[in-house]
Amino acid sequence: MEDNSAQMSPKRKRRIRRIRKFIFIGFPIIFISELALCIFLIARLNVLHRNLNRAKDEINAYLEMQSEWDFKESIRAGAEENILPASPVPVTDNPSENKADSKKESQQVLNPEEVKNLTLSNEELYDGYRKVYLTFDDGPSANTTAILDILKRYDVKATFFVIRREGRNNEKIYRRIVDEGHTLGMHSNTHEYSVCYASEEAFKNDTLTLRDFLYLVTGVESNVYRFPGGSSNRVSPVDVKLFANILHESGIEYYDWNVSAGDAVYPLPDADTIYRNVVNGIMNYDESIVLLHDLPSKKSTLEALPRIIEFIKSLDNTVILPITDSTVPIQHLIVNDNK
Repeated sequence: MEDNSAQMSPKRKRRIRRIRKFIFIGFPIIFISELALCIFLIARLNVLHRNLNRAKDEINAYLEMQSEWDFKESIRAGAEENILPASPVPVTDNPSENKADSKKESQQVLNPEEVKNLTLSNEELYDGYRKVYLTFDDGPSANTTAILDILKRYDVKATFFVIRREGRNNEKIYRRIVDEGHTLGMHSNTHEYSVCYASEEAFKNDTLTLRDFLYLVTGVESNVYRFPGGSSNRVSPVDVKLFANILHESGIEYYDWNVSAGDAVYPLPDADTIYRNVVNGIMNYDESIVLLHDLPSKKSTLEALPRIIEFIKSLDNTVILPITDSTVPIQHLIVNDNK
């Protein structure tokens, strides 16, 4: 049998060698280049995703601060016109100096055994006590379990205004919130303003979808709600009073806040700043609903939480409660209507 390669011309042999060289060298180079490009694009996508989440958090923080500012301005204006009662007390740099000054002289004082026997559903039994409601927005997150661990260690019940996050780990967190006696509240299905605030029908569908989801996961029907950005937010194209009516018709009460941890801004405040924001804030009111955030980026909130709880527990005649049907709501929208 004749050797065909011997019959090839030198020119053809060189062409075949070049093709072989391209196959053995060029293809790996192309593959490596494509792989590097994919890695770069994935890394870039992750950066853009983080920036997008940060931008959303900044928008949320701005709306919350604006809502809180409107609320406080309404309180001040109402107090000056004798429309709304104002009950601030002077706040010093050392919150512990305000303990005695902020209490009513005529308050009811219960002995330790009486306090122990009180039930959370009968808040009228706490008349004369300062009430503090710790609330956490935006969870569940990578921090929720740690938050729950801290609350459990101090035997404190709180309120979690959650959004819908599927997956076994998140479902376990929803169930743990309920099983450990905390209040499971709603904070919209997606926290996307363009979705939940698009129309009355969209808002109703968004809210009831989340409510049904939480019921399927936990067996508990949530009846408390917090508007993304607060009830007096300025982003909704629809009058929020219409949304409030929808909640009322569905047997749902909404809650804003009168004390903010300030833990939603960038750069994220350190734990000392968050601690001061909360403890100074609660000294202004006999009843405080405290806004905190449950997001993976809020490590300072986790660090400050034990100190916040310890301070509140150190106050005389003060209780930390979860929001219940008996809780008097703080509503920015209603306050602003009184201006």
